[in-house]
Amino acid sequence: MDEKLQKSSEPLAVDVAGVCKSFGSQVVLEDISFHLTSGQGLCICGANAAGKTTLLRIMAGLLQPGAGAVRICGFDVKTQARQARARFGVIFHKSMVYPQLTVIENLRFFALIYGVGDAKDHIEKLLEQTALMHYRYDRAGVLSRGMMQRLAIARALVHKPTVLLADEPFTGLDADASDHLVTILNNFKGQGGAIVMTTHDVNLSLQCCQHVAVLDAQRLVFNTKTSEIDTAAFARDYLSYVRANR
Repeated sequence: MDEKLQKSSEPLAVDVAGVCKSFGSQVVLEDISFHLTSGQGLCICGANAAGKTTLLRIMAGLLQPGAGAVRICGFDVKTQARQARARFGVIFHKSMVYPQLTVIENLRFFALIYGVGDAKDHIEKLLEQTALMHYRYDRAGVLSRGMMQRLAIARALVHKPTVLLADEPFTGLDADASDHLVTILNNFKGQGGAIVMTTHDVNLSLQCCQHVAVLDAQRLVFNTKTSEIDTAAFARDYLSYVRANR
């Protein structure tokens, strides 16, 4: 088979098509559509209560959309949940790790849940990548905010997902921890991973995403490559930038 034809026939890493969501009479998301291929990152910006977290929760299968569909690596998150879940990892505001377990016990536990065979080498690699090797026998409950976030990332990557969904991943991190997270995310993309993140810290997100979108008034009002915009002007005030460049 022709290599180019085979490559083009591969499913999109992320395919969000016509997603709508309401809570009662309140419309939160309306006709949200975008897609990503492997090795790409998308940063979704928006004001508080714009619906960013709701969108990520729908993508993770934690909320059902009123209309539309989400596919991860070709698998529908709603109707093919098991296959889709095996292919994405999530980072939300809560670390979703067990504070009474050590760092390495947490990773072993989640590897077991996902059925990761012979996970020892992979876990050691994650500990090195996230600079947690020195803390591997410490209980998760005593870690600093930055270290806990690193553990949350390692937990999200323990089953070798293709897609990472990250909700405000830089929140509460100091400069060093933020820089380290940018490196981890770029390495993940460099190995063929795709990232969808929401953020308020546009400057950091633009360092690891080559696509940027703005969620405003229930819709994606802006979605483009970072190489095609003035990123400095965008980062200063993305809503004003979008409104001035429509």
